Amino acid sequence: MPVVIKETLYVKPSRSTKHDQISLSICDIFAEQYYHGFIYFFKNNLKKDNFMNIQNLLASLEDVLNDYYPLAGTLKNSSNGRTIINCNDRGVQFIIAECSDITIYQLEEKDWEHAVTPHGLRPLAIIPNNIDPILFIIQYTTFADGSVAFSFAIHHQIMDGFGLFTFIENWGRRARLEPIDPPIHDRSLLKARDNPPTYVPFEYFVRKQIESNFSNAQMSPVTTPVTTKIFRFNHDDLKRLRDYYSVGIPNGSWISTNDALVAHIWRTVIRARNIDLNTEVFCSFSLDGRNRLNPPIAKSYYGNVNFRVCEKMLVSQLINGSPSSVALQIRKAVTDMNDSRIRSIIDWLEQ
Repeated sequence: MPVVIKETLYVKPSRSTKHDQISLSICDIFAEQYYHGFIYFFKNNLKKDNFMNIQNLLASLEDVLNDYYPLAGTLKNSSNGRTIINCNDRGVQFIIAECSDITIYQLEEKDWEHAVTPHGLRPLAIIPNNIDPILFIIQYTTFADGSVAFSFAIHHQIMDGFGLFTFIENWGRRARLEPIDPPIHDRSLLKARDNPPTYVPFEYFVRKQIESNFSNAQMSPVTTPVTTKIFRFNHDDLKRLRDYYSVGIPNGSWISTNDALVAHIWRTVIRARNIDLNTEVFCSFSLDGRNRLNPPIAKSYYGNVNFRVCEKMLVSQLINGSPSSVALQIRKAVTDMNDSRIRSIIDWLEQ
């Protein structure tokens, strides 16, 4: 089931834009250097011949890039060594591809198994080793039934997940000729205060140690097939999960559904790995800081505002303790990420 690339275009703003140079924030610089993104699947239920008209998509993309013009630029180092976005209208890469021997319905019947899902529906996540990689790659793939896979890959130092979702939402608005809130390009909103940090974020030390261990590790050849499993949580599943992890919570305390889900994944993964009970283990995840800063950062700011949250426990506490105690620890870690702590993390990262 090969994905065949039919054409590669470079889509530029429909009119000349500001040839600015935008300095990345420290949050951008600390983002991983890879393409992150996802795939949307659209079913051609009505069997239309011109489903998701590609010319309309390209025209509206050119239009919305007038607002999001930095996405059509490149990265480079400034004279002071800081990485900047060079807004040169180089263009967004738009790949037109085809997978003509399978339908979306067949993929659903196979429960989206890795073995049957076509490779190449999304560009590789690795940043090419060159001076000015493309910042944004979009791939439009048609299936045998006319359905479409629409994939996105954005250089992580340019935009976080929330920013990417907002961009796609605004692209849709432009396609429908609706107004959008102008995106905020000023990344000095996340500049350091030149104050000594009041909080030393151990989670970033943990990250550096993990990355160092990974880079120094000797990779063994894979001798067994890699298997994948998709776990689905519907609304009722999530409600039961939250109810289960809420048992025994004191009055006045509470947990979110996400707290329960994170706690559950952490406990079950560690239990499955059969790690020694006296080992300290970590659970790390990203948190959007836009509404946690004071004043908040607007939704239209599309740069990185993700901060790493990291909890640690002994395996014995994690596995044998009450489920609610784990969820409450996740809740505390999230609550502690307030304006003061986030600003202190920014100060520490900038040192």
